[in-house]
Amino acid sequence: MSLLENVLESIGVIETPSKLINEPKTTYSGTPVSPIKFGLPKEIDSICPDCMEIIKATLYPEDGKVWISKSCTEHGEFKDIFYGNVDLYLKSEGFWFGDGMGVEDPPIKNATICPSQCGLCNMHLSHSGLPIMDLTNRCNMTCPVCFANANAAGYLYEPTYDQVVKMLEELVKQKPVSARRVQFSGGEPTIRPDFLKIVRKAHELGFYYIQINTNGIKTADLEFTQALRDAGAQNLYLQFDGLSDDIYEKTRGRKSLLDYKLQTVENARKVKIDVILVPTMIKGYNNHQVGDIVRYAAKNHDVISGVAFQPVSFVGRFSQSHRLERRYTLADLAFDIERQTGFIDAMRDWFPIGCTTALSKLAAALSGSPTLTFSLHPHCSQGSYFYIGEDGIPVPVSAFIDLKNFLGDLIELSRKIKPSRFELLSKVKVTYKLRKHFHSDRAPKGLTFDKFLKSLDGYQDQSLRRIYSGNGKDPLFSHFFVAGMHFMDAYNFSVERVMRCVIHYTDPKGHLYPFCAYNGAPVYRKRVEKRFMVTPDVLKEKIIAEGRPKELEMVAKKMGI
Repeated sequence: MSLLENVLESIGVIETPSKLINEPKTTYSGTPVSPIKFGLPKEIDSICPDCMEIIKATLYPEDGKVWISKSCTEHGEFKDIFYGNVDLYLKSEGFWFGDGMGVEDPPIKNATICPSQCGLCNMHLSHSGLPIMDLTNRCNMTCPVCFANANAAGYLYEPTYDQVVKMLEELVKQKPVSARRVQFSGGEPTIRPDFLKIVRKAHELGFYYIQINTNGIKTADLEFTQALRDAGAQNLYLQFDGLSDDIYEKTRGRKSLLDYKLQTVENARKVKIDVILVPTMIKGYNNHQVGDIVRYAAKNHDVISGVAFQPVSFVGRFSQSHRLERRYTLADLAFDIERQTGFIDAMRDWFPIGCTTALSKLAAALSGSPTLTFSLHPHCSQGSYFYIGEDGIPVPVSAFIDLKNFLGDLIELSRKIKPSRFELLSKVKVTYKLRKHFHSDRAPKGLTFDKFLKSLDGYQDQSLRRIYSGNGKDPLFSHFFVAGMHFMDAYNFSVERVMRCVIHYTDPKGHLYPFCAYNGAPVYRKRVEKRFMVTPDVLKEKIIAEGRPKELEMVAKKMGI
């Protein structure tokens, strides 16, 4: 053993591996934590699609897929595909690194049944990774796949500027980790007259990540995109269902949308604001273009930081035959990327986004303070992370890193390293422990282990984060992600998943709702929007003040005004 190895052993870097996960026993509120059940078959708590009552469901393997089956005493049997590949489902469970403890002072403190008493409540296990704030439910489009549309709802939900500021201030106060990340959504948030004022206010309040969920119509105007960047936005979460207009006719009910998308990307490049492409995936509609979308992102990685695929959720009543025909899971996405691009080996390179918990735990150990942690369920969101070599070839991180053992060592280190003023010593520990997992012969051209390790610094240090990728001249290394977030509906609903959600909707009262409880089941969206909907008198004032915008007049007509 070398002198260095002797020193490292004496300070605890070299040690026989031990159990990696220390699961919390309770949330911050003292509510006992119910750990995830692993393996197949298994029983979970779910929801009846008709009455929304909580019922038991069974997940089981059949024909290479994972199925969900459940029975309501009043409404009968329900069966659906839960996940498209048994092997990949089970592999994902191996990348689970433990639960969080929720938030310290949840608005709901005495909840006993999830998800009937949102939110956030004392039972919830994750803090807010990315809060979503709907600024309006009106839109300049009427997409058939949308679950948030004023024209369809027949009423207007649009919090006042003061209410928006209050919601932002409540996010800042969240403990143990201040939720200074926000996605402004809708409807189409950019059509709100005071939209830029709201973005500026969020920036002034210290939000370091401001994301705009947009269809790209207004951002196709360069002057507006520049104003958005100047106001403090860092990212456009751009609706992007494909690379041909016939796709948009099916998914959005409108032709000639692609030019808006492509122009938005070009404008973002000019003003230096990052873009994430967001395709809504419907089997038989646009899954044949998965490869084209990923290749487009790779080609434009100087401005596109990633692709966030979203398999469609069946919000409402749908026949089993329709669901089975159109159901598209994250496993289907992984194997489509493999087949259509050759960029990944799905079984090797597709993993849960929640595995980044290992990075967060090490960062917390080094700093001595709680850090942003995406402790979401391993079957919620999955994907691959690519580094692009000097030759322009994208290589998934799991192709050159022994990812499972790399992350396991991060967890092990997080249990041993204590906060210290000897920052260099801590970095020596980390570097020595992790270097063995890096295979330089399989790494992208030009990427060294030191560059790779340094590229992870921005995960918790916001001053090092990439706000804009810099036209492919990132001083660390060019990279982008491809992932999917499979939002649940009442047919495939899992309570153990929603309890760990990190994507939370805000409301003007200061409550927060997990994404799938808000939109899928039991659909808190309708309750929140109707509670805070704009009154007829205020709607009339808005119509006059904004010069009688068409979308407001359509809503007024439906409201009988």
